[in-house]
Amino acid sequence: MQDPAIRLDESLLKAVHELSLIARHLVNGFLQGQHRSAMRGISQEFIAYRPYLPGDPLKDVDWKLWGRSDHLFVRQFRHESNFRGYIFVDTSKSMDYGTGATNKFGYARILAACLASLMAAQLDAPGLTLLGSTKGPLWFPPSTRQDHLDTLFHALGTARADGSAADLGDLAALGEECRRRSLGIIISDGLMESNHLRDLIEQLRLREMDVLFFHLLAPEEINPPFTGEIVLEDSETGQEIVIDGASLKTDYAPRLAAFLAETERICHGLEAHYCRLVTDEPLDEALHRYLDQRELL
Repeated sequence: MQDPAIRLDESLLKAVHELSLIARHLVNGFLQGQHRSAMRGISQEFIAYRPYLPGDPLKDVDWKLWGRSDHLFVRQFRHESNFRGYIFVDTSKSMDYGTGATNKFGYARILAACLASLMAAQLDAPGLTLLGSTKGPLWFPPSTRQDHLDTLFHALGTARADGSAADLGDLAALGEECRRRSLGIIISDGLMESNHLRDLIEQLRLREMDVLFFHLLAPEEINPPFTGEIVLEDSETGQEIVIDGASLKTDYAPRLAAFLAETERICHGLEAHYCRLVTDEPLDEALHRYLDQRELL
């Protein structure tokens, strides 16, 4: 029996102000369907003994202490992790595309919230950067504090896709915050100058971070409904052009294929991991890819 897929619908997107509840609910459901530990890579610090209780794992019993005292005690540990996850969300205007539940920015916000919640469930430290603002990236450094997740959820819930793609590539404001044994997760539609994407990934790689790029596409971008005379508007500049839909559709497929291939090539060229997501697909693939990369670090 397959685990139920985590699908988004319009009711979830409309309840984005309840992002905390949505993310925790979706992640709890996801983890319940897993047949492997989500806590790999976490070190343990011994803190105390307590008497053995029926049902306790035998691996936690201190047999040497039993040999000396003739009583069963189990070791208690404090789980610790020095792993940091840096989530970078594209807030440029092109992200506000797609109808209803397939809107790219809506999908990106819930995906980012789920990733942060999943990191917290693993006792890791999630951080968030909202890219695209003309004032520079909005930056929330990683933390394991209990109230930190709510700060991230609020930032995501109130964020708007009204930035500029020209401001996506500069991470100078982050200084040397990013550290080793960390994963940088970029959530973007990739609609930026190729050198900006290259610079963004390169800056993270220079900080010795592993990088996972989630490339978001709306279904309408895969198979656009081009019929008759249509008006195309540049989301960044507002410029409009009128064009024949039939002739545009003929050229669209090869142009899209070239764009996707170039984006993937840039990622692979910088040893970043590439994952394409269409926003009518479940979130499971993204969460699985994150766990796969997390276990390698």
